[in-house]
Amino acid sequence: MKLRRRISLLVVGALAAATLALASASPALAAGRISSTGNCGDLLDMRVKNVGDDIDVGITIPSIDPTEVWSLSASDQQYGAVTGGRQGDPVNLVPNPLPQPVYDAAEGGFVSSADIANTDNATTGISYTATRTSPSPITCTNPAFWTNPAGSGFGPPSQNPTGRPDSPPLFNTLSEADAGTSDVLLQFDQEMLDSGLGIPATNRFAVTVDGTARAVTAVAVINDSPPNLAILDLTFDGAALTSGQSVTVRYTRPLTSGTASLRDLENNQTPSFGPVTVPVL
Repeated sequence: MKLRRRISLLVVGALAAATLALASASPALAAGRISSTGNCGDLLDMRVKNVGDDIDVGITIPSIDPTEVWSLSASDQQYGAVTGGRQGDPVNLVPNPLPQPVYDAAEGGFVSSADIANTDNATTGISYTATRTSPSPITCTNPAFWTNPAGSGFGPPSQNPTGRPDSPPLFNTLSEADAGTSDVLLQFDQEMLDSGLGIPATNRFAVTVDGTARAVTAVAVINDSPPNLAILDLTFDGAALTSGQSVTVRYTRPLTSGTASLRDLENNQTPSFGPVTVPVL
């Protein structure tokens, strides 16, 4: 797939440029911190002390009774710093690097802490569930989000959201139709739901080839192509494409709730777009 190869090269180039820029930056102190209070008065604290540091994640569950029994589960989910689109799958943080909570009288309760990677140009979402099984059951939950803008080396407080950023998938202008096929490929700026309600009916799309309408016969969403982006693959009827032809695509989002539509993994729906012109290569 030509589109996939070309975009991969662009991503590699961008990563190389970002690495060079960070390597040439002079070290500087830059404090940043966010705290989020859970439903039990528990505290999730995220802090970066210096440019380039990991995020120091600390969880404190208030208690004056060291005999209480607590267990912890926690995960790290990466999101796009701008779109909020999920990047990859959640990572389990317990027991490594976050240990099970232990009582610390100086901290006023049960604590667990660890360093988490401070990913450039991403929002790191840390969420946990702390469960007390003795002397009586209590469940505490708490999320927090840390945004590290591209090239900054740390997440300044002014750019840390109270919740993660979240916007629907948008067509990002990279597209192509390959000669010898009856498919057109459109790239979007984040991962998308690739089954069920994420696959619109074929009649939501209008495709023309050199001005002649072609009926769409199949719709597919391909995630991680390249990573953290999605490609919409539309198959249409008629003769295979030849180099130099002009293809246009229009998408009309359904207005009825619960109808299949292009959307992200949290059900934010892509608005109608097009017609967009796609080169045949």
